[in-house]
Amino acid sequence: METPENTKPKLFNPVSRVVVVLVLAMLLVELALQAGERGLIGGPAAMAWRLELVRNFGFHKAVFDHILQGGQIEPKVIWPFVSYIFVPTSFPNMLIPAALILGMGKMISDRFSGAAVAVLALACALAGALVFGLFSTPGRFPLTGAYPVFYGFIGTFTWIRIYDLRKEGKNILPAFSAIGMFLVFRGVFALIYGLDNGWTADLAGVIVGFLLAYILAPDGKDRIRGWIQTIRSR
Repeated sequence: METPENTKPKLFNPVSRVVVVLVLAMLLVELALQAGERGLIGGPAAMAWRLELVRNFGFHKAVFDHILQGGQIEPKVIWPFVSYIFVPTSFPNMLIPAALILGMGKMISDRFSGAAVAVLALACALAGALVFGLFSTPGRFPLTGAYPVFYGFIGTFTWIRIYDLRKEGKNILPAFSAIGMFLVFRGVFALIYGLDNGWTADLAGVIVGFLLAYILAPDGKDRIRGWIQTIRSR
């Protein structure tokens, strides 16, 4: 028989390892860049590490156009579709999305498995790159930073809130408060620093994170079976 200690609810549920690894990877990259810029490692060449990282691992519109035009597909062309989320243009550009992903990832981890969180992060990163490639202006700064993943987590969290409110028979409008709050945040950021093409990647992240939640949720398989049965019955 379980003891009271075993049945006592935990004060803090663990964050998914996927989220922890993602944030740690972002942090380690920035720490290496900071150390190089301060001359602690890498010698004089380290001063250009950040620029080289943006050039080689940021997602460039030109690379996307190269693929659409039938250009040769090789690793250096494919990696940027995901690697851009680990490319910070500055310390704040790493710290802010990392902290937001950690916080939002904690809430997502309470309801979704580690594998589901991994798929969400990867899918939102890919969607952000694809939409950025389709709608960004040629010659502009490449897509960098993990904001599309964070906004994808917001989309998933919004789905969770809608699911809970519907289950309780309540109005679902409060579920969109997180999206509204961070759209305001994005708007203020745009007013201060100017509107860049990254907003298209963020929007793609929100949409993909929301839609994927339907099938990646714990009851997602049952939901898919229900959809298939509905289609077959027509």
